[in-house]
Amino acid sequence: MPSRRVVIGLVALVAVGIGVSLLPARSATTQPGTFPDDWHFGRPQQRAQQNALVGQPMPKLDLADWIGQPLTEADLKGKIVIVDFWATWCGPCLAAVPHNNEIYAKYKDKGVELIGVCTSSRDQEKMAAVAKQHNMAYPVARDPQLASQKAWAVMWYPTYAVVDRKGTLRALGLKPNAVDKVVDALLEEQPATQPAVR
Repeated sequence: MPSRRVVIGLVALVAVGIGVSLLPARSATTQPGTFPDDWHFGRPQQRAQQNALVGQPMPKLDLADWIGQPLTEADLKGKIVIVDFWATWCGPCLAAVPHNNEIYAKYKDKGVELIGVCTSSRDQEKMAAVAKQHNMAYPVARDPQLASQKAWAVMWYPTYAVVDRKGTLRALGLKPNAVDKVVDALLEEQPATQPAVR
């Protein structure tokens, strides 16, 4: 016959096991720091390639021919950074510009920066004219060697990414209407410690 101590130990283990089994299972989209799949574009294989970058330090941006204030790594330090990879010939990219302008105006004084990265292997030379025609109110630059497009695993346009204040890539391949949701979540998680200086 088992001793009383052994019986109590077994009862405790069973109770812990029951308690653990009653906890809800956490899916990948509910883990802290991740966002729902339906906020993103892309097929599973594409998403896997982009997800491999999420949670890593922000990939390098190799940009030229800035319109607006050129931004350096020092300028972005401590800020939430939205990167919009777009092409001059891309209808959905240009249709998203008014929303980008709204995002920029809404968040720029909360320590949030938005950069429009003009990429694609064709028609980058039209960037300045297109930016002016569509009244892009945020900093825009070219990706002349497509180095940034490659580093950020850009496979379609527009591709939106969001980087947190610690310089960690938190979302990549976002749909335009999900950008605000991610920024709001990061502002709650990492509020600005002081007003942004512009």
